Amino acid sequence: MNTSSFEHIVRIQFNALMKTVIKCTVKSRNRQFVRHSKREILFCELSDTKNLECETTDKYSCDYISFEVLNFTMQISNEELAVALYKLSSKERDVILLHYFQNMSDQEIAELYHVSRSAVYRRRSNGLKKLKVLLKKRN
Repeated sequence: MNTSSFEHIVRIQFNALMKTVIKCTVKSRNRQFVRHSKREILFCELSDTKNLECETTDKYSCDYISFEVLNFTMQISNEELAVALYKLSSKERDVILLHYFQNMSDQEIAELYHVSRSAVYRRRSNGLKKLKVLLKKRN
């Protein structure tokens, strides 16, 4: 057997093997496609409630007004509330922000500022009264 006929036979065998591999790959891909298509739903076929579940909203830093209290940054999206908070004294504003946005107790805030718990309570209650008046004026 000469080398040219041997090479020819090897090429034929290799081509046959490659055709088999390609056929199997195509079959496998088609089966995978069928499996996926059974589980997938087109967007046009989704109900309105499902569309709302898939919805996202981008949030940008310019949409918020930021307040720095100690090492915390609190962002408020309600402009009326943010303006009213700016009109409070810094002590009242800090206590309200820590209490409602960081879920801190009066005792924890008192320890941070080295004051009594009752002083923190007074600041918070006075600040809330002022906030209520300021927000009623805006409306």
